Amino acid sequence: MKTRGKKAASMAAAATALATGLVLAGPVGSASAAPDVYFITYTYTDGSARVEVYNNGDFAGYGAWAANPGDFGSSTGDTLIAYDKLADGYGIEATLSDGRKATTRGHSSPYTDVTTGNLDEGAMRTLKVCLVKDTFSDCKTGVGVHA
Repeated sequence: MKTRGKKAASMAAAATALATGLVLAGPVGSASAAPDVYFITYTYTDGSARVEVYNNGDFAGYGAWAANPGDFGSSTGDTLIAYDKLADGYGIEATLSDGRKATTRGHSSPYTDVTTGNLDEGAMRTLKVCLVKDTFSDCKTGVGVHA
């Protein structure tokens, strides 16, 4: 009986030590864990829109459609803009439903990319703005814009 009791006590002590070690170590974070992303959208009567991107609570940048010169610092109208402010390894992509894209992917921040080209006055498009990195993307879609 004493041998069986010592063996059981030894196993219990080993299990307790293992469990304690796991609790003390805590969860291990992943380097590729998805960030906490949220968007704030501003739309304007001239057809312009700006979608701000926040990564883990920090302003990361924005995607915008500038319908007229001077909107968001654009020197021309009908301009798609992607601006990345935060040096977090992520980029900003802005796309229009007609296939136009402005992206900061692969560039060090701060970085701005612009794509210009006329739209027919009043022609409606949909703006999509994403935080991107490698195969990760988190997007705000469905923002209506026009020239």
